[in-house]
Amino acid sequence: METEKHRKNGDEPSIAALRQSAEGGDAEAQYQLARRCEEGRGVPQSAKEAVAWFSRAAAQGHGPAQLSLGMLYEEGTGLSPDAAEAARWYERAADQGIAEAQLYLAQMYAEGRGVERDDGRALDWYRKAADQGDADGQFELALLYALGQGVEKDDAEAVRWYRLAAEQGHMDAQFNLAFMYEEGEGIGQDRAEALAWYRKAAAQGDEEAQKKVAALDRKRR
Repeated sequence: METEKHRKNGDEPSIAALRQSAEGGDAEAQYQLARRCEEGRGVPQSAKEAVAWFSRAAAQGHGPAQLSLGMLYEEGTGLSPDAAEAARWYERAADQGIAEAQLYLAQMYAEGRGVERDDGRALDWYRKAADQGDADGQFELALLYALGQGVEKDDAEAVRWYRLAAEQGHMDAQFNLAFMYEEGEGIGQDRAEALAWYRKAAAQGDEEAQKKVAALDRKRR
């Protein structure tokens, strides 16, 4: 009696099985096959083949495939670059709650790439990503509050979002939070707290933060 092979936890299906499922219309299999083609993992690397499979999965409403397809359109990998098409697929993925797609779509609205520039819509999408805990989204949202771009300037709100991103290790957020403490913008001035956050950014290689640490250390002597 032939023993059936049992897949261990974490094992991937064979290329043949994956392709069979993908050709049968399984969106997740199409997405996984696209990733393999993109990376050249178990199959010859082919950006065009990846585009084809991502497209089939995306057309079925597969969120991660929509995000991936948007990225390929933005980068011009395996097809001609098309910012408008990238934005279209990002929005479909963003509508499904994918934070990375929300972030990329916000950036496109903020810069007017592929869509008409709209600071308000950029703010909305950054907020959606930030609310999901995306550190880049939190940083960008803080920046909009600090600059008063697309929203009324609010340093206290900027501090709140910088802190959330900084606590996740976001280097630029750590630097900006330190600056807010140093200048007393949106929060009580606190040089010790500023120094602590500058040190965190400096430890990640931020040269400007390293200069700030040296300068504040000299003032303490």
